[in-house]
Amino acid sequence: MTLADSAGSESPASNGRNICRVVLIDEHQIVREAVRHLIDASDECDVVAEAGNATDALRLIESLQPEVVVTDFRLPDRMGMYFIAELHSRFPQVAILVLTALQTPEYVVTAVHAGARGYVLKDCRGTELLRALHEVAAGRQYLCKSLSDSARRVFGAEDKGRTGLGATDLTERQRQVLRSVALGYRNKEIAEMLGVSVKAIQKHREHLRDALELRTTAALTLFAVREGLVSESRHPRPGE
Repeated sequence: MTLADSAGSESPASNGRNICRVVLIDEHQIVREAVRHLIDASDECDVVAEAGNATDALRLIESLQPEVVVTDFRLPDRMGMYFIAELHSRFPQVAILVLTALQTPEYVVTAVHAGARGYVLKDCRGTELLRALHEVAAGRQYLCKSLSDSARRVFGAEDKGRTGLGATDLTERQRQVLRSVALGYRNKEIAEMLGVSVKAIQKHREHLRDALELRTTAALTLFAVREGLVSESRHPRPGE
């Protein structure tokens, strides 16, 4: 847990301009240092604190009340979607910008649904990160350019699928499979944990897609999150 070096950076308007105060969260110090240097060099934002885990970050955010939190999706002590959901619940006025290497639509969907206002990949240009900061601080959503098309297709899915079915309409085994898919397990891993064949899992996934009329893994993941099938602050095994 690290406070910014300059005490003056804790003031949102120390030089007559409104400065967006940022708390930066990433497990890796070298990443924090690089991102902080980029942000502090801008005219609009200052990093007022940084943390390497969710626990320290929550204490800093409560104390400093920043305008924006920039966080990785994966942290050593919390799974991304639950940390983002807690941040959004406890500090609804704070804009959350995810900066991560995870680029599949499933992660984008769960992050935005949990409360993130923006999602940017770590291989983007520095100018795009600064643009994302500007947008989320202004109350707008920002998705990394390379993700926008695929993610927006997923957001078109209805909350309960096109059929109106909910999790209670599924069998227990279907819920286990769906929950595992949403947690990022592959078919082989799900099969091993549930003690069935890979073909059986493939059939369950096919039946889920047909029953819910949700054709992509990302859409199934969004459905699972919204139905409360993944609501633990850990990585549970499918049979639990």
